[in-house]
Amino acid sequence: MTTNDPTADDVDDALAPDGSRRMFKSERGPFQVFTAPAILAPPQPEEITDEMVEGFLNFFDYSDLVNKGEPEVEVREAVKQMSRASMPGMTSVPLFDQGGPKGMSLVWVWFGPNYKLFRHGHPPLGDCLYLVVAGSLHLGHRELGPGDGFFVPHGMLYRYRAGSQGVQVLEIRAGTEEPLGTPGSFRMGEPSVKAIRKLTEDLIEHQSEWKHWPSRIGEDSSADW
Repeated sequence: MTTNDPTADDVDDALAPDGSRRMFKSERGPFQVFTAPAILAPPQPEEITDEMVEGFLNFFDYSDLVNKGEPEVEVREAVKQMSRASMPGMTSVPLFDQGGPKGMSLVWVWFGPNYKLFRHGHPPLGDCLYLVVAGSLHLGHRELGPGDGFFVPHGMLYRYRAGSQGVQVLEIRAGTEEPLGTPGSFRMGEPSVKAIRKLTEDLIEHQSEWKHWPSRIGEDSSADW
């Protein structure tokens, strides 16, 4: 949750020569304070409805596969099944969002142990800086832990896999053309329907490991709570 707090005692009062208050303001916006909202539990497999899957599906742009000759009905069904398999292993919290092409946004995301993220890009959502805050992830041949991170330029395709204890990351974005959550903002980068189905099988195999998730940002989710 984001709030304006121009009268906070711990920040520069920014008084004008006549004693009146003036706010420092960049092209991205004024001074703001945000606090973390509650973390929503990811849905369990038996709780996932067709409506939820359809909603998740709307985030995807899979036109590259269709343009390559993959039958659209098969692509759509494969992405739906992948979405259903992936939903129990992730949850996210938008922390800050200024909106607009000059604004910045901050999102916290948790992926469960050995969760394999699909190859994708975010063409309308600008550049993104990722910071690992707990757990670990595997990006290519590298393992990244707390304090490590990576930068993804606008529209670049990428994927990674959560480590054996899961991973919590912060996504810091700038230069967005569309608001977070815009339909079609996930460009599907998997090379074929076959690859998507294989990924779905891998996700289903690891669902039993996604029984515990953080109740607070940065909290260890490997034990019962």
